[in-house]
Parts: sequence; C-alpha cells; structure tokens
Amino acid sequence: MTTAMLALWCAVSVLGQNAASGRDCQLTGVYRVDPSASDRLYSVVQEAVSRVPQSEQRQFFTDLSTRLTPPDLLAIECRGQSVSVGSSRAQKLTFLADGKTRRDRGPGGSFVNSSVRLTGDTLTFTSSGRAEDSVNVSFVSLAGGSRMQVTRRIYAGQLRDTLVLKTMYDKIADVVNWDTYGEPVAARRPTAPMPNPGGERDAEALNRDLDEWIRATNERDIDRQMSFYVPTLAAYYLTRNTSSSFVRQEKNRVFSRASVIDIHAAEPEIIFQDNGRTAVMRFRKKYRVTDGGTTKSGEVVQELRWRRTNAGWRIFSERDIRVIR
Repeated sequence: MTTAMLALWCAVSVLGQNAASGRDCQLTGVYRVDPSASDRLYSVVQEAVSRVPQSEQRQFFTDLSTRLTPPDLLAIECRGQSVSVGSSRAQKLTFLADGKTRRDRGPGGSFVNSSVRLTGDTLTFTSSGRAEDSVNVSFVSLAGGSRMQVTRRIYAGQLRDTLVLKTMYDKIADVVNWDTYGEPVAARRPTAPMPNPGGERDAEALNRDLDEWIRATNERDIDRQMSFYVPTLAAYYLTRNTSSSFVRQEKNRVFSRASVIDIHAAEPEIIFQDNGRTAVMRFRKKYRVTDGGTTKSGEVVQELRWRRTNAGWRIFSERDIRVIR
C-alpha cells in the first residue's frame, strides 16, 4: 500500500459530511471501540485462514490479524469533502472524499487504484491492485451520530470468500483535539520532577518492574511474567474483564511456539492517577519473534496500566496504542 492508504487502513475511519446538502456532519468527533458489539477478530480470521493451505496458515493468520486489528480510538473531522482522521494507530491525515479514482505506485513498484466516496453519512474507501491491496471499507453513522459501524472487506487470492469484519464505535466527544490525536505518541521519561502523587520512588519501582517484566518475556519465564498481573485485567488488547488464566494461556501459546523472543523497551513515560494508586506507563517497544522458520519484527507504542497492591505494583491493563512499523 502507499503511505496514505496504509495510514487510512490503520486509522480504519475517514468520515465526512454531505457536501451537496451542506448539513452538519454527524460523523465528526472522537470514538471508542465497543468490543462487545463488534465481530470477534480472531474468530473471523481463524475461519478464513482454515481454508488456506496448511503450510501458509500460520503466516496468513498473523498478517491478517495485524492488518485487521481496529484502533481503540478514532478522531474524525470533516469540512465539506475534506476529511481529517487520526487514531491510536495512525497520526492525522487529510483526504478528499470526492469519489475520484487515483492511481499511485506502491513500494514494490506496482500500481494501486484507490478512491474515497462520500454519500450522506456513509463513506466508502476502495483500493485495488495486487491481491493484498484489494480492500473495501465503509463507515456508517448510526443512532443520530452517537455510534458508528465500520465494515471492512478484504479480497485476497488465498481466500475462497471475501473476509468481512464489522466493528462498532461509540462517540465520546463531539470536538476533536488534534493536539492529542494529531501526532504519534512520544514515549519518554519526564526529565523534570514528576508533579504527581506517585513520586520518584514509585517511578523507580515501576521502572524496575518493567525491566523484570521484559526480562521474563525474553526468557519465556511464564511464571515470573504472570506474577506481575492482577487476577482480572480490565483490558488485554481487544478483550475486556479478562482473567489472568486467559492471559497466561495466550502468553504460554506464544512462548511454547517461539524459538526466539527478543523485546526491547525504551524509557517509559509514567503518569500517576487516582492519588498515586494507579499508574499509566507508555513506551516504545521493539520486538522480534522467531516461530519455526518465520520471524516477525516491528515496533509499537505499548501501554501498561499498573495498580498499587499490598504485594507491590501489578498490571491491570495491557495493550498496544500505536503501531509504528
């Protein structure tokens, strides 16, 4: 995909107003994903992958899961046919939803045709070229603008049928603050004294815990890593109210298959909340995982949310908030 198309795909939302009628755009605002009302990503992908030749299933499952993971938050602003969008996975970009087909050269040299069309409170993005670039994404405003349904369709040579994934979003704000959603999240440790109830000692303790958590991951020490979690997590990637036994099962599955796990974390940003009883930690994470003869690598901004307990700081939320590469 071209850079613009990839960003649009990661943002999975570009919505505008009806320029013909000039009425207010119901789709402008900030949205949060509603997992309970959305299709289950891994179930949809697993069903599609089951029809792919056995030798290709593992890689195809990983690629599709990464490609289809919806962002937790979407930020949308439309002015006539000009549409700006940002999300927890992609920085702000602006597109012209005029329905015209544009021809761009992809990174591999092949050409890809794409268009963005706005009709009423529905916007459709289409891209065609190589099989992996053939997608159709539609965005529909629901319930008077308070909800939105995003439907993504992928056409690929390896798939017998079109893969369809529907994701629901709730509007949580009518106005977009681009200072928050316009640029990539910077993961860093504050250089000045932290003006919060947590204090320097708690920050040092959390940094030590992060180092131990990373070390346990690289050493595939499941017992040591799970010691950092509360019994029930508020969020674990796209799941909510998730038991630590489920988290253990998922991590053990990765640990048992991988011959190499190599993760590095940059200096974290730590924000204390709830009078120092909880802490939001964000950091850039580079990873390389070798599973059989396949190696996957990349970089994300990861967020861990910690809660102070009698036994020390424990993780109650784990997710990626931005895919860098």
